[in-house]
Amino acid sequence: MNHRIHWRNAAVATFIIVALFLAVTAPFTSLPLSAQTAITVDPPTPAISVAPGGTNQILITVTNNSIPGAVDRTFTLAFINIPAGIQLAPSGSTFIAVGSSQQISIGAAVASTVAPGVYTIAGNITGTAPGQTNVTQSIFLQLTVTGATFTPTPTTTPTPRPATATPTRGPVCRDGFEDDNSPAAAKVIDVDTSQERAICPAGDVDWLVFGGVEGKVYTIDIASQSPGLDLSLEIFDANLNSIAFNDDFFNRTPGSPNPGDTRPRITIRIPADGRYYIRVRDVAGRGGVDFRYVIALLSGSYGPTPTLVTNVCLDLFEPDGLPEQARLITSNELQENRALCPDGDADWVSFFGKTGKRYIMYTDTRRYVGRTRVNEDTQAGADTVMVLTDRDGVSVIDINDDIPGGNSLDSQIEFIPQVDGFYFVQIKNVGDIGNQFIRYDLVLLLCLPGQTDCGRTTITGLPINPITPVPTGTPDREFVLDQPTANPTNTPTPTPTPTPTP
Repeated sequence: MNHRIHWRNAAVATFIIVALFLAVTAPFTSLPLSAQTAITVDPPTPAISVAPGGTNQILITVTNNSIPGAVDRTFTLAFINIPAGIQLAPSGSTFIAVGSSQQISIGAAVASTVAPGVYTIAGNITGTAPGQTNVTQSIFLQLTVTGATFTPTPTTTPTPRPATATPTRGPVCRDGFEDDNSPAAAKVIDVDTSQERAICPAGDVDWLVFGGVEGKVYTIDIASQSPGLDLSLEIFDANLNSIAFNDDFFNRTPGSPNPGDTRPRITIRIPADGRYYIRVRDVAGRGGVDFRYVIALLSGSYGPTPTLVTNVCLDLFEPDGLPEQARLITSNELQENRALCPDGDADWVSFFGKTGKRYIMYTDTRRYVGRTRVNEDTQAGADTVMVLTDRDGVSVIDINDDIPGGNSLDSQIEFIPQVDGFYFVQIKNVGDIGNQFIRYDLVLLLCLPGQTDCGRTTITGLPINPITPVPTGTPDREFVLDQPTANPTNTPTPTPTPTPTP
């Protein structure tokens, strides 16, 4: 009987122990993933030394760990309870994709009044993402203020002191585009332009933004970079999804690659209309006041068969596709930047012709030829045809395809009215081909009596669309290191007043 009681008591005790164990461990098994496993900081306890009245900086590496539930996040570093006389300046927000690492710089400045010693300062690295719970990792910065503690010695005799120089600010790391260390602070770069920038301080990241058109080809190029820099380029869409990356592009001259060329370049066909971000950084996290570079954004064509962009097709004179919609052109007027777009587009104009007067009307595409000349002054895709009709807009008076005796596919008609009235002119492209790149100027000349040089002449000025980018922004004056005082002087000592002699 006693044996049965003992077995029963043992079973009850075992049940109670198992129940208590499950009750204690259950809350831990249901907790969400902790922030400490989502973020890794190297080193976890960074150390930095600064002399009183001086500055210094340190780099830490933050990793957005690839764990279940991890997402791309933007990370910021902030310190709390900073002792008086100490200033800490972490770099701004840093975007880090899942499984990637980025460096964050911490600048420290110590006032001359801060006592030497070791100061431990707590900070938090917080990762944020839209619609996601923030993750946080704590770090502890050990800041050592160097120098021995000064103990004053009482004395009645003044002790000469060494000369002291006025403290300088040291290097200032700002170019003309800062602050631009995050997508939210990205600065605009226009197509077919370039900008001169700098990577400073170490670990600096520059963000740029541009508007991309669907189907259009763009090239982002680091045209030059200072020795010591090894830049990389990365393109992100409006949702900060990475869509292109390049570190070194050494085949700038096809057929003659240069493995020593570490300048990056990306050529990409934009998938959709929208804003696109460019991130520039040194792959080793280097930087300094002399680390400069030039970045260019070049727009390419849509290819042999251009993709139609509807809103670009409409020039300032549309609609003018029918005689009843014809736009008036007056004597000696130049109508600029007309477009033959889309396919089958026809432009109609009307003008008043006076009996016996001599009129010459012509198209001119020379200003839109571009950089590459294939056939003299002929714009690619442009071969205009001009039709002159009577006052009814139907009866054809004259037709011209190419200007006689010239190296051009433009059109020109000379006309002397026999009756006063409004006459009509239609301009089309051969084959009814049209796109947003076929542009022309239309000119109506009223010749003077006896004038022999009336007609299309040479044009002055540059083409409308040259693509020779020059830097649009240069580093400002703050890029130059402040120079220390050359000859520091002692504080003047008051001259004793002589005692009068009785």
